[in-house]
Amino acid sequence: LPAARAPASPPLPAAVAPASPPLPTAAAPASPALPAAQATAPVPEAPAVAAAVAAAPAAAPSTAAPTALPSAPMLTEGGGEMVPEFGAEQDFSTEPLESRLSSKDLNRRCSAYAELSGLMSGGTDGAAAAFELLKTSIDICLAEALPKGQDSALSALSVYLEHCPDVASADVLPLVRRLIEHKSIDKPKMQQLVPPIVVLITEHCECPAVVGEISACLGELENAKKKTAGFLKKQVALVFRLLHQLLSDFGPLKMHHKLGYLNLMVKYVTDSDRGIREACYSVLLEHSCWTGAIPDAVKAMEEPQRKEVAKRLEGLSEEEKARGEPRRLYRSEQGAAAAEAEAGGGTKASKPLDKFDLVEASNALKFLPKGWCIEKVFSMEKWKEKQVHLQV
Repeated sequence: LPAARAPASPPLPAAVAPASPPLPTAAAPASPALPAAQATAPVPEAPAVAAAVAAAPAAAPSTAAPTALPSAPMLTEGGGEMVPEFGAEQDFSTEPLESRLSSKDLNRRCSAYAELSGLMSGGTDGAAAAFELLKTSIDICLAEALPKGQDSALSALSVYLEHCPDVASADVLPLVRRLIEHKSIDKPKMQQLVPPIVVLITEHCECPAVVGEISACLGELENAKKKTAGFLKKQVALVFRLLHQLLSDFGPLKMHHKLGYLNLMVKYVTDSDRGIREACYSVLLEHSCWTGAIPDAVKAMEEPQRKEVAKRLEGLSEEEKARGEPRRLYRSEQGAAAAEAEAGGGTKASKPLDKFDLVEASNALKFLPKGWCIEKVFSMEKWKEKQVHLQV
């Protein structure tokens, strides 16, 4: 403080220095009044203190940034640095597609999948090279472990199956088993992405081959020595949803009951898992809507399950039961269908399924009585005799 402030505070009187006597019971009136000099001393002191404080130089704010502690990078099991799944979008278009597909960086791989999808669906000059590159990178697509990578990779695989002009059935049929046995098949993202791919594979490989692959895979899963019950339940439910999707898209003529999948429904419809039971009922109802009658395989089911199928079928409206032509064709049929539609002015009338197409052709003459001949009816005079002869 400045030197001028010292005399501004007079010393306390000698009577104040000793310890103050104990206060009486009534504290307010018993307190002795302070001397005038003491009572008024703080009043002149306040301006001086305020002026001194104002005159003092203000402390400069600290401009030094706090030191951030270095964070250790997150590592994957393979030793590479883990990239956050939902990071900021970056532009990797200047890097080669091959190096991005083989990169440990998830964002780089996703950018490669997106660029390949654009090339394959755009029909540009680079489409042929893109088809070939993805064909050799299918293992990379199926190895994705994070939902973001699975979405990008399987979407690119779908574009490849849909637009590639020369897909070999022998190359894509094993993908059905690999998708069902995928280590992430119990996750919602994979359960959502797999059915469209299996449908596209069926366009190339046709229903008998795909259903045979699915049935063989299901049998191996059931007989496996090491299996997790919860994981297996998710796989079985997915298998039946795949069969329902194929029946819905291709119709019962291609998904013929002789392929044996209805017997699987009879076997699993009593399972303790609700997801499996509902998938079984959906297949049986879909087949009933196509054919207009409950399939014969239901007769082998127990009575509660038979009643449940009949109850659910009765609960459907006529619009829900109606079925037209199948939504999908095999690739071998699409060329002829496109030519027919073009010849008909671009439109093709939809016609309902003829249920007799599901019946096997047979020689009706074998079921006639021995020696029966229709020409005999012309030599008969009485109408009653003709009627009896014709009732065979």
